[in-house]
Amino acid sequence: MPLSQSMPLSFATPPPLAAVPPIRHIWAGAFEVGCGDTVLTALLGSCVGIAIVWPRKRRAALAHCLLGEAPAHESNAGARYVSTAIPAMLRALGARPEDYAQLEVVAAGGASLFGKAQLPVTVGDKNIAALERAVQELGLRVVHRRLGGRQGCRITLRCKDLSFDIHDVGNRKTAP
Repeated sequence: MPLSQSMPLSFATPPPLAAVPPIRHIWAGAFEVGCGDTVLTALLGSCVGIAIVWPRKRRAALAHCLLGEAPAHESNAGARYVSTAIPAMLRALGARPEDYAQLEVVAAGGASLFGKAQLPVTVGDKNIAALERAVQELGLRVVHRRLGGRQGCRITLRCKDLSFDIHDVGNRKTAP
């Protein structure tokens, strides 16, 4: 039988592709609120990544803060500064002071990537100090921290189950 008259080929239907959760990379100076299948992630060096998780409401926020304290004239600087990021995230989550006991904070970053040879206090140190001040002033509970060190890290927050992980990135240098 000529090829043109042959029986039609039967094609197997491929299995449906699993839905890939949307991964949102949080850039320096920004934050985002997520829920559902959203995955929030940030790559950090001396910057500080701050996650605020609200298990009761099943939502969370992640900020990628460049610097610690905002100058007085920049009180609405979003996530550029730790001191303005945390209040902005709380507002975006819809949390009021009476809700703060339900919130969980996860913090990462603040590394001293170039050592302390040139500066006695690094940007990372200042960012960590600002974070500690802010959570203490607001009465927020830090459930996990991976701060400081000499290596960058990536923080990933999965909104579906409100889990997180923090992994070192970059080359690990050993002391001479």
